[in-house]
Amino acid sequence: MSDRSSQDILLVEPSSLTGSIIVATARQLNLPVVRQVNSVRMAQQRLSQENYAGVIVSLDEQEQEAVALLEQVRNDALAVSADVPVAVTTTQVDASTAVKMKALQVRRVLIKPFKVRDVIATIGLLKDG
Repeated sequence: MSDRSSQDILLVEPSSLTGSIIVATARQLNLPVVRQVNSVRMAQQRLSQENYAGVIVSLDEQEQEAVALLEQVRNDALAVSADVPVAVTTTQVDASTAVKMKALQVRRVLIKPFKVRDVIATIGLLKDG
């Protein structure tokens, strides 16, 4: 595990456009480095090898896989700390999803389309633990 990645935030976002906006915004505002991966599978590989200060996961294209990834994180099955701060992004939240997110200790749910200031606040929340 590198010390540098333990300060970074992992973003799991299938949309290259959305991901690049978040990464660039964080860089321009001197926020923690945001590292984007496009799939849950890639995130699983990263999280099994490196620690991160926070994780932001999109639920839109792979909700079941994303929930399974968060369960692995919370069950301490990966290199990342089981209590790592987590946020999710999604286009909608129903009652059952809200219950799942609460059980997985998700700190913030960002509804797409979200404002840049909401992403900035979320990165700050994850960084501060």
